[in-house]
Amino acid sequence: MFYFKTFRQPLSLIFFSVIILMNLSSVSDAQNFIKITDVNNPVVSDILSGSFFGCSWVDIDNDRKLDLFVNRKVVYKNLGGGSFIKLETAMAGQNLNLGHSWADYNNDGLIDCFVVSTGGSYSYLYKNEGNGIINKVVTGDIGDSAYNTGWGCSWADYDNDGFADLFITAANNFGVVNHPNRFYKNNGDGTFSRLNFPGLTDTLAPFTIPSWYDYDLDGDVDLFIGTGPGGSTSQDYIYKNMLTETGTANLVRLNLPPLTTDLHDGQVWNLIDYDNDGDLDAFITNYANNVPNNLYRNNNGVYEKMTEAQVGNIVSDLGMFLTNLWADFDNDGDQDCFVTREASKSLYYVNNGNGTFTRNDSTAAVTGPVTCFGATAGDFDNNGSLDLYVAGTTSSKGLYRNDLSNGNKWINIKCTGKRNSNSNFSNSSALGTKVKAKATINGVPVWQFREINSQNSFNSMNMLNVHFGFGNASVIDSLVIIWPRGLREVFTNVTLNTFYDAVEGQGIVSGINLNELNPVLEDFRLYQNYPNPFNPVTKINYELRVTNYVSLKVFDILGNEIKSLVSNNQPAGSYEISFDGEGLSSGIYFYNLSAGSLSETKRMTLLK
Repeated sequence: MFYFKTFRQPLSLIFFSVIILMNLSSVSDAQNFIKITDVNNPVVSDILSGSFFGCSWVDIDNDRKLDLFVNRKVVYKNLGGGSFIKLETAMAGQNLNLGHSWADYNNDGLIDCFVVSTGGSYSYLYKNEGNGIINKVVTGDIGDSAYNTGWGCSWADYDNDGFADLFITAANNFGVVNHPNRFYKNNGDGTFSRLNFPGLTDTLAPFTIPSWYDYDLDGDVDLFIGTGPGGSTSQDYIYKNMLTETGTANLVRLNLPPLTTDLHDGQVWNLIDYDNDGDLDAFITNYANNVPNNLYRNNNGVYEKMTEAQVGNIVSDLGMFLTNLWADFDNDGDQDCFVTREASKSLYYVNNGNGTFTRNDSTAAVTGPVTCFGATAGDFDNNGSLDLYVAGTTSSKGLYRNDLSNGNKWINIKCTGKRNSNSNFSNSSALGTKVKAKATINGVPVWQFREINSQNSFNSMNMLNVHFGFGNASVIDSLVIIWPRGLREVFTNVTLNTFYDAVEGQGIVSGINLNELNPVLEDFRLYQNYPNPFNPVTKINYELRVTNYVSLKVFDILGNEIKSLVSNNQPAGSYEISFDGEGLSSGIYFYNLSAGSLSETKRMTLLK
């Protein structure tokens, strides 16, 4: 089915981002990662331990600010302006988790998460209840934590029925894992049924990270599994989905040389169009210290293993690799590659746009401590450039803000599957959706390609939003969205440097307005408390321009509510509220004012 609609109507949504916890200058590098070091930020100060765990940028509350999830901890809620608080009610009770994957499994508009562990009863589905509460599901086969031990996991709508299904990789003989992989079909009513596929769910192997991609672009997603023995090599496992060919979603192990015949200590498969020729190339990280990573170029369905002479040292460097993460960090129109290593510093390869890569050893994301595990890319500050969080121990983890200043253009698209009248709908998280964009960059027409999936890093995933860089392009000539259920939407003359919402069958509209990142609020104005710092009393002033239900609350740095100062309807006018910090410890606190659907947060300091 072909659907055509030209972009016409913008939709303005007010976005708030006002708490400033750092004041760091930017430089003019093509991509300039600045490590955030403010110890008042729990993302920075939290203690982390263990190994091989991941992280993700994900918007848990649909407020258009990407929150951060790190395995073994909690969700760090993004307050805007670089500030985060820990949500103690979100995914509490984690322990030895390694992998995780996010998707809206029940299509209720709130994204949910499965976390998996190789030991103990720590593998759980966490259902997002809203209001910052994400609870364990403990019923049914999906709730049998001890039974579902494994290394990694990934959501995908493998049968294109509109609901995300779950695959769990069982790394045999790692931890307490001594069973085959688990595959759960989503029944569409909140429950799951276990599936069995010969050669997939009855096989013992050191299965590591599962990734879903439509490698042959036939309309169904296929399964790529890194199968790293951990120091030695073997053949990886790739499964073709036979849904398009037979009408039945059956996964069959694939013989696809050289991807399946080369020996790997495989960790993460990523399928990306690194050379912008319209098909999916493949990259795999290898853990064995003497085995470099592999990049395979797709030549019309035939994969060719790239050499250092062809692409650079992205395929010759050594060092116990884990993550490979692909994103256009410099917004020039092609995807760059970031990799982590267990016992060495991470590496960053800049895509030169001609099929080759140059390693950048000077950016902050690769000059820090060694031993990093998962990593995730996402635009957490909504400035049009992709930021980076790297998971590791307390000394090696890092939040890196991308202060891009080269003027390159971009777009950011949030895709949402939508049920329509004939029930021919895609999953809410739009997993499996393909997005293509054509623009003229440096005088040359360039097509770019992205596919939305829920596992594209080491036990980690990037933001689900689709990000494109466009260099010096002036407009997007064509933007094509192909939804998993087959609907194809085409938009022309699309404006750059814009956030978009794309809802299946409903076109695209502009989302966040960059001019409203620090807005003058239409319905109220919240002022900085005075005095600040204070001891122990301070005053908070605000103005209401319309009658509204008002909530004014104080929180500590961990996100715990300290006191509710106002909770009632108030008429338009000016207000002054006193807050007494007697009995509280010195430190950073936040006060949040909500009026109707609008909300604003500011920071204050108690200094005794």
